[in-house]
Amino acid sequence: MANVERGACRFKAVKGPDGKATVQIELFHNTVKLLDGMSLEFELLSGSTIEQARALADAANDRVLGVIVSKG
Repeated sequence: MANVERGACRFKAVKGPDGKATVQIELFHNTVKLLDGMSLEFELLSGSTIEQARALADAANDRVLGVIVSKG
């Protein structure tokens, strides 16, 4: 039987150390123990601007309730 955890999250546009724009998931209140100590980001297509990343993060924040993680 799979171990399933759910947690509230938000999306944030960030510029990585390499200068590329990414969209990062921030989990609230450490509710997803399977992801403790991990970070999750989405790599965007080459040439994506931070403004485009912000628009994508804003759209996701308007429509996504949370994250679902399962193991095994």
